[in-house]
Amino acid sequence: MTDLIRVSHGLWRPPADVVDLPGRCAALLGVLPPGSVFSGVTAASLHGLWLPEGQLGKVEVTITRDALAPREFAGSRRSDLRARRRTLASDDRDFVGGLPVTGAARTWIDLAAELPMPDLVAAGDSVLRRPGSADSLREALNRARGQRGVCAARAAVEFLDPRSNSRPESHLRYAVLSSGLPPPLVNMPIYTARGEWLAEPDLCYRAARVALEYNGSDHATVRRMRRDMTRGVDLVAHGWLAIAFGPAEVFGRPWQIGPLVAQVLEGRAPALLREWRERRRVMRHTAPLAG
Repeated sequence: MTDLIRVSHGLWRPPADVVDLPGRCAALLGVLPPGSVFSGVTAASLHGLWLPEGQLGKVEVTITRDALAPREFAGSRRSDLRARRRTLASDDRDFVGGLPVTGAARTWIDLAAELPMPDLVAAGDSVLRRPGSADSLREALNRARGQRGVCAARAAVEFLDPRSNSRPESHLRYAVLSSGLPPPLVNMPIYTARGEWLAEPDLCYRAARVALEYNGSDHATVRRMRRDMTRGVDLVAHGWLAIAFGPAEVFGRPWQIGPLVAQVLEGRAPALLREWRERRRVMRHTAPLAG
């Protein structure tokens, strides 16, 4: 007889069927009320959004308000599921690998009630990398009025950028922007005075000739280190300053990044900072009053 493992209360499956999150969710469909969808961090993981490590816990599901659910399904009575009742529009629903989930945009708004701003921005960047997601995100925000976390989601929108290539890059950019600095270019090529391709840094300020990079574990190989050194020499030769940040700075001391970059910009392109600060001052004084 094949050994079985417990997936949920009264639900047992062969280990090979529930080796990963999609398998576990597929098995749980058998105990969920009709119309239920996976949501929250579970849906974000199924969508492949950028999340902090260790974020995944209980399987999260959303049950429609009109669904008939047995009393024993209540979230307080089950240790394996986290359930909530909400009204979902058809545009808030999607499928990933055949599993019913909240759409990526709606999932991101749900995360706004759980994640700190840097992680929310990173997750939002990963949403915007999908074709047509900007319109979906805007529409989902309009439908989510009054929902818990929607204010944080609206505040995070101004920091999002679909050109971010990784979660650490998003965290680095947020550390810069949240310090009140001008928006840097994101993964855009830079060229020599003769128009030759020079590099494509994670972030850069062309006016100041400053490049900001995140160097994670993938930069620790010999081949990658040699490439980084060659690129660094080329940048210096053409008047650029390249600053590399690692996990200790981006995730351990992010509050130090903004002041450092501001100091560098002040020395290399003071006019850039003056113009940006004046622009922000004008925007604050001319913004329409809320309500």
